[in-house]
Amino acid sequence: MKIDGVKIKNFKSLKDVDIELNNLTLITGVNSSGKSSFIQSLLFFKQNVNNILLADLGDKFNKETNRENYPKVTANFNGEYLNLGNTNLLLSQEALGKEIIFEINCKKEKAKIAINNQLEISCNEGFSHEILDIFRDDKFNSNYLNTDRSQPKNTFDFSQNEIDNHSIGLNGEYAAHYLAENRHKSLDVQALKHSDSQTLQLLENTYKWLGEISPGISISVHADASTQNVKLTYQYEYGNNTTSDYSPLNVGFGLTYVLPVIVLILKSKPGDFIIIENPESHLHPAGQSKIAEMCAIAANNGVQIIVETHSDHFLNGVRVATKNGIIAPDKSQVYFFEKEKNGLDTIPRPINIDKDGKLNDWPKSFFDEWDNQLDKLLW
Repeated sequence: MKIDGVKIKNFKSLKDVDIELNNLTLITGVNSSGKSSFIQSLLFFKQNVNNILLADLGDKFNKETNRENYPKVTANFNGEYLNLGNTNLLLSQEALGKEIIFEINCKKEKAKIAINNQLEISCNEGFSHEILDIFRDDKFNSNYLNTDRSQPKNTFDFSQNEIDNHSIGLNGEYAAHYLAENRHKSLDVQALKHSDSQTLQLLENTYKWLGEISPGISISVHADASTQNVKLTYQYEYGNNTTSDYSPLNVGFGLTYVLPVIVLILKSKPGDFIIIENPESHLHPAGQSKIAEMCAIAANNGVQIIVETHSDHFLNGVRVATKNGIIAPDKSQVYFFEKEKNGLDTIPRPINIDKDGKLNDWPKSFFDEWDNQLDKLLW
């Protein structure tokens, strides 16, 4: 199931927005323009799946019995996926009403909820449970990878429960463990097989794609259940030789930081729903473009991906992938988030990529700083 659209009212700077999602959706914009708030609206469903189901049950019970005996269920804005602090600050400054409203649409199905100032959840008539399945770990594989990812260290986190649930953690802290347990697993999206890889196996393709960022690199991983830790090392091939094992502490920071991004994309399968924040962090420009290419391949083959990015190199990577036929132009969407003039509310501006990789719009502050600074140098 693919999410076609998200509507949000009265949540922080998102007073009234309607976002159409595609297989690959890029969320861009200046700092504090509402990008993270948009992602938080989706993570709300992930964090509150059971609460929403209980609220819907209560609404139906009260309607059928013409009573209000079923206790109200409250929303959780501070937990595993969301930690927003003071909930009194979540309502828009100039809210259209007293309720926060989140709505997700999938074709003709709709899941719409309202949250009042007591944080009580109510569900709309005809609320679709099937849409909630997207966020349930026992139904579909939905993954969120935030920008604060696991950093290089000598040993990495071990969690059999997370691995069994096909998770690498919100910070990618279990990516090494996932690789160790699933090194021989074949890629579900075969189009993600790297051109230099001899097999479809996850581990080989992981270090082949990582080699686009640091040429000649390979990876070794070993999980030790007795000590509950995972050892990750890197090697480099040069000529007919291979170096000794290097600790993540002794290679470039960006390699370990981007590893969860690569693993998350490669382990995906059609129907998965993925949110990635700033996949370009700590990567050189060519590396950023390659990660964009990977996202384009996965999205063109049935994986739905939302990417929050500040990188023109990532955007251009998707544009080039479109021109090269790696992703169809009707399977991507770009949004530029900006604040209204002399106001606080977010305005999401849709931008399309055509078959030649060209954009139909280029608003002010949309990846134009290179030109701005060049103008200052020239004049």
